Amino acid sequence: MSILPFCGTIYNPEHFPNLSDVIAPPYDVICPEERRFFLSRSRFNSARLILGDEKQGDYFEDEFYEGTRDLLKKWHEDGQLIKREQPGLYFMHQFFKGPDGEQHIRKGFIALMPIAPYGADTVRAHERTHAGPIKDRLRLTATTKTNFSQIFFTYQDAENAVIKLLDESLSKAVLKLEGRNESTGVDNMCYLIEDEDVISAVQEMMEGKPVFIADGHHRYETLRQYQKQRLEETGFSEIDANYIMGYFACAQDLGLKVYPTHRTLKGLIDFSYPILLEKLSEYFDIHKLDEEDVELGHDHRNLIMANEDGEPIILTLKDSAFNELRHRLVDPILAEMDTVILEEIVLKGILKLTDEDLQQHRFLEYHRDIDEFWEALRTGSQVGWIMNYPDNNILFEIGGRGLRLPQKSTYFFPKLPTGIVFRELED
Repeated sequence: MSILPFCGTIYNPEHFPNLSDVIAPPYDVICPEERRFFLSRSRFNSARLILGDEKQGDYFEDEFYEGTRDLLKKWHEDGQLIKREQPGLYFMHQFFKGPDGEQHIRKGFIALMPIAPYGADTVRAHERTHAGPIKDRLRLTATTKTNFSQIFFTYQDAENAVIKLLDESLSKAVLKLEGRNESTGVDNMCYLIEDEDVISAVQEMMEGKPVFIADGHHRYETLRQYQKQRLEETGFSEIDANYIMGYFACAQDLGLKVYPTHRTLKGLIDFSYPILLEKLSEYFDIHKLDEEDVELGHDHRNLIMANEDGEPIILTLKDSAFNELRHRLVDPILAEMDTVILEEIVLKGILKLTDEDLQQHRFLEYHRDIDEFWEALRTGSQVGWIMNYPDNNILFEIGGRGLRLPQKSTYFFPKLPTGIVFRELED
């Protein structure tokens, strides 16, 4: 994939020597209470730019969109925001403690990339998108002409050569931006590299590599629609909207972690755990499990299930059921994902949930933290499933085949902070 440096818009280091008070998670993981928390830290917090007070239908209040545009202009005029004059790459290090309890460091760089159609040799996606979230983000982008958050991409680089080169080039960084995400405890350090030789080397190494959307499918689709809109409005073929701001992480980097999202069922009428167990025995071998032996695994054919009393068992998919599933799916590789096994055999097959039920999150609740999973069972959930670590290589292959997975099949942690760098469009 072609990579381009860009003149980013950043918080003025003279006013904000540390970004802890002004960065925020992506818009789609911030609840109203969290938004108020971020704004209490600073009236310049980036949450103010990406979220309105309250959504009615698909949109926030009308004044949010125009107000954000005017706010950006004022912050530029008052010196809170500045735009860099020299194009550069933003090399970010994130120090974090994962849901596995281990300390990690993830490295990646922020740059522009041409918007491309989905395909094995271009942009690989794995999640389904829905029209509602796109409407809001499209209106915000069109009104402000600004990309506030990066799309999270991964790419294949067996030697991790790009990241090694950037690590060796840290002495050439012209600026260091840093801030702690207080909601997650993630420390972010970002180095601005404007050295033309380093940038050219990165561009050469990235050329021709397909990318995988780890997070930000709705944002990518939003910017595809915005590009189409601007091409029609301007009549030009070469416009800023042809390019997207992305964060690029190497799939082979030890710090790139993909975690599972666990599921619990709540509110399903006429649900019976004994009947569920009886029907599950047709597809799975069932074994008891001591609570102290519960741990996240890597075998997609093993699921841990727990009843409302938190009593766990192991479900091991039988060979016959596995082979039958492989043959009826649109592509056999999908059966390599435990989220697909759960959705096809258990949720839709046995429990008769519909596609609309799943899309609207009826009856199903999602938990990225294992303690939240157990708490949900203690407070009203009927049954739950602990999912396995997703396999990064299988995800990349699924994306290359143009396939889509159930919602929340992956959890790339940590999320990217909003507020490190923005990208303004100037058609």
